[in-house]
Amino acid sequence: MARAGRKDRGLLSRPDSTGKLVWYVRLYHDGRERRFGSFPNKTKAREFYEKAKLEQKEGRFFPERYQHGGYELVDAVIDRYLLTITAKKPKSQVEEQYFGAWWKQYFQSRRLNAVTVTALEEARQSLLATVIAEGKAGEPDKVMTPQRVNRYMAWLRHVLNLVVREGKLVSNPVSKLKMFKEPKGKTRFLSMEEEALLLDKLGPVHGPWARLAILTGLRQAEQFRLQWKEVDLERGILTLPTTKAGGVQYAHVNEEAKAILRSLDSWQRSKWVFPSENPATPLDARNFYSRVWMPAVEKAGIEWATWHDLRHTFASRLAMTGHNESTIAALLRHSTTALVKRYAHLSPSHLKAAVEGVAGFGKGVLENGERKAPGVKPESVSNGTVTETVTVGSVGERNGKPEIAEVGVSEGEKFGAPDTN
Repeated sequence: MARAGRKDRGLLSRPDSTGKLVWYVRLYHDGRERRFGSFPNKTKAREFYEKAKLEQKEGRFFPERYQHGGYELVDAVIDRYLLTITAKKPKSQVEEQYFGAWWKQYFQSRRLNAVTVTALEEARQSLLATVIAEGKAGEPDKVMTPQRVNRYMAWLRHVLNLVVREGKLVSNPVSKLKMFKEPKGKTRFLSMEEEALLLDKLGPVHGPWARLAILTGLRQAEQFRLQWKEVDLERGILTLPTTKAGGVQYAHVNEEAKAILRSLDSWQRSKWVFPSENPATPLDARNFYSRVWMPAVEKAGIEWATWHDLRHTFASRLAMTGHNESTIAALLRHSTTALVKRYAHLSPSHLKAAVEGVAGFGKGVLENGERKAPGVKPESVSNGTVTETVTVGSVGERNGKPEIAEVGVSEGEKFGAPDTN
């Protein structure tokens, strides 16, 4: 039976300071009365009441998000999130604080219900118009790229996902926004001429450091945080206790790489292979980048500027000397070959050998008239019995077994190096 005069339980009305009638909602939650509002009319108040009662029934009702007649302040949400990132690395914390400060400024004193798709699109356009660097005479200013704008949006999406998980938002408005299309990453590697030019500009001290990266495929952090106790020149193995994959890994070094390591005198004064000016601490990669690396790249006139391209150079030269994806993946210490496919176009030799093998399938005949198995060398056949030829794999490099080595790797590592035989 309907209540007289459409009098709904939990709905209250009273005049505001101007005499206009406004509506409030009264709910009991956790044993005490809470009031929410004001709402401009009875219909809006009833909609809120019904929604809140449903959330109470399903255990999704959080009164805090409706404080002061609306949702929680965006500033408060971001501040609460930033308190949870204290365990992150310093570099990550700097980025988190930077993005947090920008979004707090943009949604200053506004609530979560103000974060709409329209507001987010306006924010994107504002970011795209942000001048990063003033252009030189006659050149336009450098503005923020769409890729960088995507990083801002991805950060806010992550924060709001946590709010949705808490039940304080029904859905994430950032997820409804289509991100800008980003170009695929370019795999850049050095030619022999570019390498020689860059090493010359880096000079006799720092040039060998870059050459070592090309010979080993070490990431910058792995190389610059290497300790002498992790270097085994007799066996030609580097132990990497902290890697991108999270576990201990091993990297092989060839004779030229050994010679470079032997030429370093840092073992006499530091536990670090590449110490900073203070021997007790490792080299600061960011300081090295701005002080040494970038000036050398500019002097060399090469159109790229990342140390990681030295790792790409290592992999590309393995590919160009005919090594397969599994070998390259093992030496790069990748868990799969998926990321190695970018170098496939550089290794036509083993592909050509593969198709030639199809043509010769079943046609191999030994001198004694016996037919040999395809791909098996004559010396592998004895008394008419095919003896299996085993190639030692390099999976062990990723599983803590540095004694397992990949056959035929050393030539690829020394591609373009002086003849050391």
